[in-house]
Amino acid sequence: MDTQIYDLVVIGSGPSGLTAGIYAHRSGLKVLILGGENPGGQVMRHYRIENYPGFPGGVTGAELMARWLRQVIDETGSAPQPESVTAVNFAGRVKEVSVGSQLFGGRSVIIATGAGPRRLFVPGESEFEGKGVFYCATCDGPMLRTMSSRHAAVIGGGDTAFHTAMSLLPHADSITIIMRGAGPKAKPALTRRLEQDQKIRVLTDRSIIAVKGEKGIMELVLQNTRTHETEIFPVNAVFVGVGQSPVTEFLEGKLELNEKGFIVTDNMLRTSVPGVFAAGDVRDTPLRQVITAAADGALAAEIATEYVLMTS
Repeated sequence: MDTQIYDLVVIGSGPSGLTAGIYAHRSGLKVLILGGENPGGQVMRHYRIENYPGFPGGVTGAELMARWLRQVIDETGSAPQPESVTAVNFAGRVKEVSVGSQLFGGRSVIIATGAGPRRLFVPGESEFEGKGVFYCATCDGPMLRTMSSRHAAVIGGGDTAFHTAMSLLPHADSITIIMRGAGPKAKPALTRRLEQDQKIRVLTDRSIIAVKGEKGIMELVLQNTRTHETEIFPVNAVFVGVGQSPVTEFLEGKLELNEKGFIVTDNMLRTSVPGVFAAGDVRDTPLRQVITAAADGALAAEIATEYVLMTS
């Protein structure tokens, strides 16, 4: 089987991966972007991005990433390939990246696979997935409009949960944010905005221990984290917003990951394997934002370019 060799293989097509592809192409590298099943990454799921410069008043995640993808196509002449990487082999000078039966080679690799929604792992969650338990408010929020009663619960107390609640505002009659702690951990700007909306209610000191129902989701079993008492909470739909887990399953044993599965890098985004770099939410970083992911992509492309030129 012939292996196509590229100067750089970018794995992922969110802000970091697309930026890396643009910068590397401008540097004269032959670049392949493997975009996975959802080009645009997790940003596509955000109803509104309000902290990315240049968009006063905010922009939807879908619009922002559509512009990004268009720029990649216009500048490089090709779109990210909509395939997910199934295996890698970083042992040789040319790194091997497998997509099913296809094999690609890269003189350098940038991993920009980001992170995916974290699950609750409680009884009933898997049973009702897609039938009342959802992980993407942008994708599944509109289905609330088909219900006679439209009360949604959002699980979590951080930025993800509050972004989720914001996305549901046009579709739900009421939204209850259920969190384990005594108060939100989301950014103050997010909490202030939602506190002003009469549709929003916050329920603190509660953990979800089970999802129950018949044809569709009907109730949650909650436990008070202080008193340990349980209660039944009727609801029409549940949206899980408890954070992200890195998409690094295919990398175990291939390079250094931290205890949570994020890729460990130095300040130049080099991983434990020479010629392999990481950018964006997939790496061990103190801040995960669109702007930091884009910056990571630019830096990783520059360092990868230097690596390719030095080792060619």
